[in-house]
Amino acid sequence: MPLPSYQIQLESNEAITPNVRKLRFKFIEPSSFTYRPGQFVSFLLEHDEKPLKRSYSIANLEMPNSEGLVTTDYLEIVISYVEHGRATRIFFDAKEDDTFEISGPVGLLILGSEIPERVFLIGTGTGMAPYRSMLKQLPELPQHQFNILFGAQKAQDLFYTDDFSTAQEHQNINFYPCLSREEQEGAFKGYVQAKLEDLKPNPETDLVYLCGNPNMVDDVFSMLKDLDFGVKQVKREKYVFSKF
Repeated sequence: MPLPSYQIQLESNEAITPNVRKLRFKFIEPSSFTYRPGQFVSFLLEHDEKPLKRSYSIANLEMPNSEGLVTTDYLEIVISYVEHGRATRIFFDAKEDDTFEISGPVGLLILGSEIPERVFLIGTGTGMAPYRSMLKQLPELPQHQFNILFGAQKAQDLFYTDDFSTAQEHQNINFYPCLSREEQEGAFKGYVQAKLEDLKPNPETDLVYLCGNPNMVDDVFSMLKDLDFGVKQVKREKYVFSKF
C-alpha cells in the first residue's frame, strides 16, 4: 500500500551552520500531517526532468498525544551540504513559497512502549534531527535516563544546542556535545564512540539509537556487539549522502 503524499510550501530557508540549512514548510494539501517523533519523510523531487527521491528526518519540536502521535500543520527539516549533490542544489537554492511533494512518514527511530532503564540517543550532523523531535517526550518518562550524544568536528557544526541544553533541566536527560577536531569548554574532546565508552553502556539495562554518518553508526554498532548488545538493543539509521 503506497504511503500518503502531501503538498507543502516553503516558509523559510535558513543557514544554521556553515554546511547545514534549516527549512520550514507548511502543509497545503492535506493541510495537516500526523507522525511519531523520530520518523522521516521522503521528498519527491525532479532534476533535469528526472525523478529524484530524498529522505529527511522530521525535526519538529512538538508534544505528542497519549498515543505518541503528533498532528501538525508544519514540517521542519535540516539538510547538510553535499558537494555536487543534486538535492543540495535544489534545497539550498529554494525560495519562500516554493512547493514540494512529500510522502511518509516512516522510520524505526521512535520510542516504543517498552523502554529500558537507560537510553542513548547518538547522532552526528543532521542525524540529530530525530532526537530533537523527541525532546518533548523525554521529560514525560522520568523513570528512564536519556543520554544525548551529538558528534561534530567543531563547535560551529553544532545546532539545536539550545534545545538539547534546555532539556537537561529535567533530571532524566543529559546532553553531551562531542567535538573531534576542537576543544571547547563544556564539550567532550573526541568522537561520540569514546564518550559512549566513558558512559559504560550495559546490555542488561540500555537501549541505543544511532543516526547519521554511516562510519559512526558501523563503529558504534561493532563496539556494542563486542559488549554483547543484541540486534534489538540497537536501533540504527544511516544517512547516506548521494552525489548523484
